[in-house]
Amino acid sequence: MTFKTVKSLIAYVVGVIMLVGNLINPPPAPFVPPPDIIDPVTVETMAITQNGRSDYVIVRGANCRASELNAAYTLQNYIAQICGVTLPVVTDETAIQAKEIIVGKTNREGGGYTVDRAALGDEGLMVKTVGQKLVIAGGEKRGTLYGVYTFLEEVLGCHWYTSTLIVIPHMDDLKIPVDIDITQKPVFEYRETDWLSPHDQTYSIANKLNGNTYRQLSEEQGGTMGYTGGFCHTLTTSILPSSVYFAEHPEYYAYREDKNARSPNQLCLTNPETLRLVIAQVREMLAANPDTQIISLTQHDNGDYCQCPACKAVDEYEGSQSGTMIRFVNAVADAIKDDYPNAAIDTFAYTYTRKPPLHVIPRDNVIVRLCSIECCFAHPISDPSCANNAAFNSDILGWQKICNRIYIWDYTTEYGNFLDMFPNFGVLQPNMRFFAANHVKGVYEEGNYFAAQSNGEFAELRAYMLAKLLWNPDIDYDKTMNDFMRAYYGKGWQYIREFIDMTIKNAGRDGGHMTISESPDKKGWLDLDKSEIQYCDDLWKNAVALADTQTQLKNVRMSELCWRQWKGNNKVLEFSRLQEPSAWIAANKALYDDYVKYGVAYRSEGHLLTTEAIGWYLYMPTKWR
Repeated sequence: MTFKTVKSLIAYVVGVIMLVGNLINPPPAPFVPPPDIIDPVTVETMAITQNGRSDYVIVRGANCRASELNAAYTLQNYIAQICGVTLPVVTDETAIQAKEIIVGKTNREGGGYTVDRAALGDEGLMVKTVGQKLVIAGGEKRGTLYGVYTFLEEVLGCHWYTSTLIVIPHMDDLKIPVDIDITQKPVFEYRETDWLSPHDQTYSIANKLNGNTYRQLSEEQGGTMGYTGGFCHTLTTSILPSSVYFAEHPEYYAYREDKNARSPNQLCLTNPETLRLVIAQVREMLAANPDTQIISLTQHDNGDYCQCPACKAVDEYEGSQSGTMIRFVNAVADAIKDDYPNAAIDTFAYTYTRKPPLHVIPRDNVIVRLCSIECCFAHPISDPSCANNAAFNSDILGWQKICNRIYIWDYTTEYGNFLDMFPNFGVLQPNMRFFAANHVKGVYEEGNYFAAQSNGEFAELRAYMLAKLLWNPDIDYDKTMNDFMRAYYGKGWQYIREFIDMTIKNAGRDGGHMTISESPDKKGWLDLDKSEIQYCDDLWKNAVALADTQTQLKNVRMSELCWRQWKGNNKVLEFSRLQEPSAWIAANKALYDDYVKYGVAYRSEGHLLTTEAIGWYLYMPTKWR
């Protein structure tokens, strides 16, 4: 029997199997998008500008803080962009007039309205109409500035979807509802993510990200909330660095029973000299930066915790290696609290320290940052049927009983290969609500921080959704996602939304799980039959065909890379090995060329896209590094 005959026979058998399969499990009907109609809401309005002029002025406090001054001029700038009219900015020392937009803390308070800044805190906001006046106010640090952006977004229809996709509507006459009454206060005191656009200052302010790891904001921009002297894995790196001390003082560092030797990778947390030196260094940092909010004392990223007799005894008594860690950071926290009452010491509950201790309780000025690295992201963390998440659920409940300031380090991408699909959109809101319900105070959503050099999935969409959820876990999730996709992908956005929904539905099925570093051809990751694969492929073809602009087409094509990679890794459709090798090799080469075209340089943490001249195209895409 010739090779050609064997191939024909295989193709025939496959065809029969597919026919039978289609009879038993019919393929999904072609996707037909529903009408994309946004019904306007009719409300009573009042005119801010009319026929190219206005009687309104923007009033700010004569002695207002820098961020409130910025808020007033930011409002002036965007109103001018919307309707072409530049409203004067005046101080509250001017005479009161009937038509005013009052921004921030002014002497107008008490005249028909009050602002409860104690309740709003630094970041809460109020946007309210009072007769013919509009009041935008809030916490003086960031609240008023956030209030301006909230008014621009929720009332006037401006949107900062990405750092470059900014939607500013245009109106001949600027009218606003007569009964605006918005009050907002964030659930989380600390809100951080990375990806792409969150590095941008304006995007971050507009979407209310306040961390200081991926952006620096001046006092005029509201400042930030965050860390001094290192964000993570500081112990043995920036704090008591082993490169400085280990050679002469190995006793400061962890003893490993398996090596019968000291390791430079972690500290010995029961050594009094180790503690003394760390306290001294922390106090030096605080003296140099007296406004510090948080100092991170966090274990290095390895499992070399100390097993010396003293450390081992503490950990056995506490039931977890978190015992020595919490005792250590408590001692540092005690040493700074009187001189620096506004500073907190932050530590991890990560891998071997994730389980809470049995006895020791974190001090009030200690933050415990609980990390979800082992979790499954096909299922909500609160899902009791998911074994991967049940243990984390138990740990957060345990920490909640003893710690009044829990932060979360969460994970939102596939670290084994940044270009793989990571269908976690179904758990983003349930998980954020779970954190809020468990009294979490701060959240860092770690994403693909190499996205500028490996943007081949849904980086900008995920960043935007995370920013919105960090401010308010109870947003209208579908509307928020759909509005972004409509602007970002163009007329074919519904096909991509259907693809996302399809992947959510088929991830983690039948007892499968999806963690941050598993193989993308694992069934728990995404389980699609042949008809569903074709269905998804058709969705992308339609999305490509409907892109109106080159920018939208580029956005579609870049997001499609994750689907093409999945097909390549699973050897289906144009990547199928049941065809001439030249055909699937050509598909591999076309995918690689598009990686290069769209600036993909990193495949994963520490792994660049291959630049080998030959050979790589014989392997599935996940191996191209």
